[in-house]
Amino acid sequence: MVENTGKALHADPVRPVDLPEPVIVEEAAGGRPIAVTGKGRQTVAAIEDAWRIDDEWWRAEPLSRLYYAVIMASGRRLTIYNDLVTGRWYRQNY
Repeated sequence: MVENTGKALHADPVRPVDLPEPVIVEEAAGGRPIAVTGKGRQTVAAIEDAWRIDDEWWRAEPLSRLYYAVIMASGRRLTIYNDLVTGRWYRQNY
């Protein structure tokens, strides 16, 4: 049997994981990303995939995003998205 330590139980604070980071994206005609500036400017070498998410239409601020999985000139893979409600760009992973 485990001995009672006498300490009160409490939940640890909840911390969000993988929060989006605001970035500046240079766009080609049509909105395709060509460079990303966050911690330095990086050129987009290729776009692997693109997809759109429209969700939570019933809320005061619906979710509408256009995502891109990109390969940078350095070889690094990033997921960036354009928040179509605000027009701001974010990168999702680091």
